[in-house]
Amino acid sequence: MNLTSRFAAPIGSLAAAALFAILSAAPARADAPLTVVYQGQSIRFSHVDSKGGAPAIGVGDPGFAALLRSTDAVLTWKPGERYVLITTSVPTVVSFAIGDRRYDIGPIVLQAAFAPYQRGNEAYLPLNEVLRGLDLALREDGATKVLQPQLASLEVRALRDRVTLLAHGGAPLHPRVIAQSASAVTYAFDGVGTALVGTRQINTGGVRSVQVTASGTVRAPVTTVIVALAPGAAARAPQNNGERDVVLAVTAGKASPQSVAEESPTPEPEPSGTENAGNASEANASGPAIVTSVSSQASDSGVIVTVAVNGNASFTWHRLRDPDNRFWVDVKNAQLQGPPIDQAAPSPVISMRARQIDAATVRVALTLGQSNAITVSPSSNGLQIQVGNDAVSDDAARSGSGTIGSIVSSGEQNPAPVTPAPADNAPADNGTTDTGGWKFGPRSSYVPANPRLIVIDPGHGGSDSGTEHGGLKEADLTLDMARRLRDILVARGWEVKLTREADVDVYAPNDSAHDELQARVDVANKAGARLFVSVHANAFINSGPSGTTCYISKPEDVPLGHMIEAQLAQDGTKDDGVIKAHYYVTYHTRMPAVLIETAFLTNPTDYALLASAAWRQKVAQEIADGIGQYTRAYPASNQGAQ
Repeated sequence: MNLTSRFAAPIGSLAAAALFAILSAAPARADAPLTVVYQGQSIRFSHVDSKGGAPAIGVGDPGFAALLRSTDAVLTWKPGERYVLITTSVPTVVSFAIGDRRYDIGPIVLQAAFAPYQRGNEAYLPLNEVLRGLDLALREDGATKVLQPQLASLEVRALRDRVTLLAHGGAPLHPRVIAQSASAVTYAFDGVGTALVGTRQINTGGVRSVQVTASGTVRAPVTTVIVALAPGAAARAPQNNGERDVVLAVTAGKASPQSVAEESPTPEPEPSGTENAGNASEANASGPAIVTSVSSQASDSGVIVTVAVNGNASFTWHRLRDPDNRFWVDVKNAQLQGPPIDQAAPSPVISMRARQIDAATVRVALTLGQSNAITVSPSSNGLQIQVGNDAVSDDAARSGSGTIGSIVSSGEQNPAPVTPAPADNAPADNGTTDTGGWKFGPRSSYVPANPRLIVIDPGHGGSDSGTEHGGLKEADLTLDMARRLRDILVARGWEVKLTREADVDVYAPNDSAHDELQARVDVANKAGARLFVSVHANAFINSGPSGTTCYISKPEDVPLGHMIEAQLAQDGTKDDGVIKAHYYVTYHTRMPAVLIETAFLTNPTDYALLASAAWRQKVAQEIADGIGQYTRAYPASNQGAQ
């Protein structure tokens, strides 16, 4: 054997290995299409690639687009951008970055089999990781590939004398109770598989352990959850919290359902620029009640607001004194059936709102035109709120609590009427401004000391980040939009002042809501500004609500709100119109003011818009156009031509 032939084989093998490594590292360019079965339907992926033996999917694939539509998910990406965002129906944002193996599912950071990459004008994502973000798994049934919905999470929450299991899946969950005894209850989730198999010891709140098993077939999977109970514990019927979310609740034997429901009143919050007022107290052990409707009807003595509630719940009520004149009831351990309610109500009520402010609390808020006596009467099927035409003394109770349902209580403070300050006997508005039928107090005679100055208020900031969802913070978005709006207005000849120039509190870190909001008002009032514009982003407990809303508080605000709203109606979001509300910053600023909720961070479509710099620029342009239209139609007496 000569030396040439002796080393020929090893050298050739090394070259082949090197070539294989290069080819494996580079994406293949001609993989065969992949056909999968999802919910009984075939989906064909044609933009299929592979890297290191793992499948990749192109974002422009028609089959991928069909899958996203069927799961109510939205993908956001443009050629040249680094980040690819998939907003799921939960909503949760699944975030990929070109060239980075790390990816996020909500707040969880994971690592993919390979980094996403771009070929031409298309980004390719690791398919298995995309499916994980959608709570799906690719399974094989013989030669057939099946996308199997998963029971993705089963969160255990131990709260005093009960345990709540929060189940979330990649398809609508409809658990069946297939076995029940004093020692255990067994739930079957049909149509979903899971990787959560195993047993978890709980030993609190009436639950000893939770065991999860998977059975059935690839096309008809069944996930079984067995909850072992302590003596005397009682399991509640499954409560569907949303199509893909279910609550399984167990109460320990020593606590009656109602004893858990009777919570102490929460402290009265400071007035704020939004209706969100923090976390609710713990939920009632009987499972979530349903607020089925909120309605108002005029009566001889005022207005009756009826809050219909199906189930047991506790409630607290609060009111703010004049000049805010706001009253609200928080129904605890409750879910609002249907979308949020924002509507006018008969006098003396101006507007009525109902919305889910957190996972277990429905808030019904009333805005009053003046000080009114209010009485709250609970019953087995809800609440009746009587708003009277008459005013009562300012020493009336400012908060109270009670329960609704099988055990009705009004709380020791509740029998006393709830009253803000003396009635406003202001004359009817006889100015030239069309108030759209809203009732206001007397018109201001305000004349701006600086008619060329507009104050822009980026909502939140510093110790208050506002709504935070999928990696986006409201405080960051509002500052970005405010800066863009400032630049446009300055280019048009206006002087502009921002209430904050960075991610900081305007008054002081961790200050009260009152001090923070008053500090923002002071910026505009002390400068004698022409206009005040507050910019926010909205949020909700689920992904349903969407759209842009303009809020106003004073008669002078009406035309400004309508003219800005008319421009924002072109921004691609749902136009929710102009709503009168006693928000602190719009009510206490002396000049015309508007608070703009630009879009919902919790809605997938709105989220994708808020995440887009181009869209935020468009919003700034439209607000500026609305301001220009307003100042031309309603010039200040000492304002030059604009």
